[in-house]
Amino acid sequence: MEEWDHFLLELVRMEGRGDFTLQETCWGSAGCPNAPEFRCEDCLGTELYCKACTVERHIENPTHRIKYWNGQHFEDTNLRDLGLRLQLGHPPGEHCSNPSLIHTDFVLLDINGVHNVVLCFCKCQTAQSRTTQLLRMHWFPATTLEPKTAATFRLLHNFHILSFESKASTFEYWQTLARLTNNTGLNPPKVSS
Repeated sequence: MEEWDHFLLELVRMEGRGDFTLQETCWGSAGCPNAPEFRCEDCLGTELYCKACTVERHIENPTHRIKYWNGQHFEDTNLRDLGLRLQLGHPPGEHCSNPSLIHTDFVLLDINGVHNVVLCFCKCQTAQSRTTQLLRMHWFPATTLEPKTAATFRLLHNFHILSFESKASTFEYWQTLARLTNNTGLNPPKVSS
């Protein structure tokens, strides 16, 4: 019975700030003076970081789920709202000298849900097509003409294997992604081609 109490206490502890109750400054960049208010649900550990450090740490993981400490409890937020902007056609973090218009409503499906991301396509002289830029990120576009939605290769692989084993339909898989995104059913994700 003591083990159950221990597990329960740890689970309740993780609903709050845990070991970081008294942490006043971010542990991200050296000497970062900002308040740590954000936690990633998908990264290893329960550390808290400031907004800028959270965005910097997720430049290569734009589909991670982020929680914001509002002073009393954690609430959902996302990397798009924190300011993460993805530049295609260049290595992560590298700036493009000729980016396309910013797409603020790009929809990316991944195994942990449906994500809205901000991205720019590269329009440099040596830039590839938009479809090729998405494919090189391991994102499969929903259309080849002005894509606004893509699915990650790992999501497609996951669905492929799952459909062999469980016979889950595409609709059932979509419903699972919708619930992973927002399990209340009040704000279902919308996808455009």
